[in-house]
Amino acid sequence: MLWPVVFPLKITLWLLAGFVFVATVTAPVCKWRVEKAFLVSSFLAIIAFVPLCSGIGTYVNAGRFGVFEYESFDEIQDPRVEWYLPPTARKIVVDKQAMGHRAKYEVELDDLLSFLDDEWAASQGSSAITREELDDGQETVMSYFELRFDALDWKLPESAMRFHSPVASDGAGAIYYFDESSGMAFHHAGYW
Repeated sequence: MLWPVVFPLKITLWLLAGFVFVATVTAPVCKWRVEKAFLVSSFLAIIAFVPLCSGIGTYVNAGRFGVFEYESFDEIQDPRVEWYLPPTARKIVVDKQAMGHRAKYEVELDDLLSFLDDEWAASQGSSAITREELDDGQETVMSYFELRFDALDWKLPESAMRFHSPVASDGAGAIYYFDESSGMAFHHAGYW
């Protein structure tokens, strides 16, 4: 899905439409013909579209993506993150990206398992891969963890367990890693 570009695209289109409108309406004041002002401003808007949209996207995305810290679930105001996060999570660090996020937080194992059981029950068998095929509760293969959490410097003990959320038909879902000794959970979620 192209949701990350939709917001900057809308802002750019509204700004350029406003520019064309203002240029056309004020043309008689500047002693221009209305048709000429409309054509020139439309041409300039077309030329400015890509650089302006890129600039707006860069500015807007700086506040939407990156690493954010929260004390509790209630502080998070992003439904894409809330969807994959147990409500009892605390001391949360989230690395938001355009097509997914990575998170680290404290949670009790029972709360995490209860959350995942509820997610699987809510999916009503619509997961593209069954829970049995995903080997929930197995020890983590460290190379998989390191691949998913590269550049974050988050360390996971060798004895951590791995769990999965239901998997949508387009591949959206999450992989959870839990270290029982520290009560730390990590997850990598992808969505489109």
